Amino acid sequence: MKVSSLIIVFLMIFFYISACSANDNTEQESTSTKHNLQQEIAIPEKATTLETKDTQVPNPFSFETVLAGKNPTSNFSIDAEHNFFQLKIINKSKLFITFSLVNNETGKEIFTDQVKPNKILTWNSNIDYPTGLDSGKYTIQYRSNGNNMNGIAYGQLSQTPEGLR
Repeated sequence: MKVSSLIIVFLMIFFYISACSANDNTEQESTSTKHNLQQEIAIPEKATTLETKDTQVPNPFSFETVLAGKNPTSNFSIDAEHNFFQLKIINKSKLFITFSLVNNETGKEIFTDQVKPNKILTWNSNIDYPTGLDSGKYTIQYRSNGNNMNGIAYGQLSQTPEGLR
């Protein structure tokens, strides 16, 4: 009888230790999964085409567009509280990149300019629009005289001109 009680106690301890180990592994797995999800969220989306790639970066008031192909575009919205806009274009090619910023709702062309080959252009809306841009949907069309281009465009919105970096 003493031997069977000892065996039962031993089995109970064994099952208890096994159950605790399984919970620890589940917790580690769960923590690992949460960590991987956080990493996945931080990684930008893959480009779906060579023409354009709009990537949402952690700040909801900014964008990044890879300028590849012949007709990439950046599409974004400006709300009444974040109506100051900065555009930075890095031209990595040997060709001029021409771009136009258009308010989709009014059809008004806000700004057009060129970026010289292997140069960077930064434009702040408060230079031409001291009270900020109208709220609405906007598109920036990039072109390089029908040629493939190579570059990156960054856009940022802010509540004040000082909020643009």
